[in-house]
Amino acid sequence: MIFSPPFKGGVARSAGVVLLSSPPHRGGVARSAGVVTLAAAGLLLSLSALAQYPSKAIRFVVTFPPGGITDFTARALAPRLGEALGQPVIVENKTGSGGNIGTDFVAKSAPDGHTLLVAAPPNAINVSLYRMLPFDTKKDLAPVALVGSGANVLVVSAKTPVNSVRELVEHARRNPGKLNFASNGNGTSIHLSGELLKYYGKFDAVHVPFRGAPAAMAALLAGDVDFMFDALSISVPQIKAGKIRPLAVTSRERSPMFPDAPTLVESGFPEFEVSGWTGVMATGGTPAAVIARLEAELRRILSDRELIAAFEKPGMTVSFAGAREFGEFLDAEIRRWAVAVKHSGAQAD
Repeated sequence: MIFSPPFKGGVARSAGVVLLSSPPHRGGVARSAGVVTLAAAGLLLSLSALAQYPSKAIRFVVTFPPGGITDFTARALAPRLGEALGQPVIVENKTGSGGNIGTDFVAKSAPDGHTLLVAAPPNAINVSLYRMLPFDTKKDLAPVALVGSGANVLVVSAKTPVNSVRELVEHARRNPGKLNFASNGNGTSIHLSGELLKYYGKFDAVHVPFRGAPAAMAALLAGDVDFMFDALSISVPQIKAGKIRPLAVTSRERSPMFPDAPTLVESGFPEFEVSGWTGVMATGGTPAAVIARLEAELRRILSDRELIAAFEKPGMTVSFAGAREFGEFLDAEIRRWAVAVKHSGAQAD
């Protein structure tokens, strides 16, 4: 699925011409002309930066180890983006601190478009989860494009006596504090999805964090926990084997993998849409023309059928949105996860 932002944007095309035709007289007009002069100067600098871009290899920073969705996104895009820009795009995994180490590296890099970040939900979650970050997500990073999304799924153990989200909520309400749910660690999107379900469903359940998704899934398979959220692509084998039951997906639309599984919105939670996603961000202050060039190239690359098919293998969907719409999406994600962090009481230093 590729969608374009429903708004006008981009670089002003005639600011320079307007500037030269503006008479520099009468106080207010002179001041306005001065403002336009500064704007035109900024435009010229941006276009000058674009003329020289890229002048060297581009670093594509992934904040998690190889093998995950963010790493997959980077390695799928890197060769195609490198070919489009005429410079190699090198994937670098800079891990640690819930993604903050790699993000900080990009935030403190030169704002010239030669260091890019593969962003993911932790970039929205960490704004509320961490007491203090070494960077300002909104000021020190610049959205370029949303590139992909992937549904998570709410699954229950074969021992849990429910077959729908409504039944799970009612079961939990009848047994306050007796049900438990697994996650791949405190403060992850999987953990906080469970907290959102508790919040919207108005019930209590005990969170049981594990070190990684495989350990959490093992506990669910053994019946040691009652339910959990997980990436749909990871849960598929266990669902098909009948070892766990899917109750709902977290995406806006039903998944073609399990079309009979409703969305959480359909299940009575109109605000519950928390799919995994990946995007590209640059260092804050990167010239607008460079951002626009990257956005345009990514839009073109992501329309390629071969790449669309490659995204589908790990359960991802191409979901393109340009810089402005991606920025609005990120703001909404920050607000959504702030609710979950607040009600979970999760904190990290």
